[in-house]
Amino acid sequence: MKCEFTRHFWEKWNDRKDTFLKEGVNVNIIVEFALNPDLTLPDDVFLKREWRIKRVGNRCLKIVVEVEEDRLIIITAYFDRTFRRKSYADKVYTRDGYLAHKA
Repeated sequence: MKCEFTRHFWEKWNDRKDTFLKEGVNVNIIVEFALNPDLTLPDDVFLKREWRIKRVGNRCLKIVVEVEEDRLIIITAYFDRTFRRKSYADKVYTRDGYLAHKA
């Protein structure tokens, strides 16, 4: 699947680049995480968007995307404190968004 970035992504990347790089997250990693998230949830405001969530250490990286046929448009990416407070970072989910039970 072809990945594209919005202008908004690049504007926010410039603001957040130091934080991302300190956590070992670069643009190529964001693409990899967007294509292989730990959890995918629908955006609760924009119906065409999805949240692709990837655990990075004890933090949750939220990547907001739109899927259009063979393109994945990456709108923005940021470490989401809401997910961390809800303990999503401590849990393991399937690709469908269901909590996976640990054996």
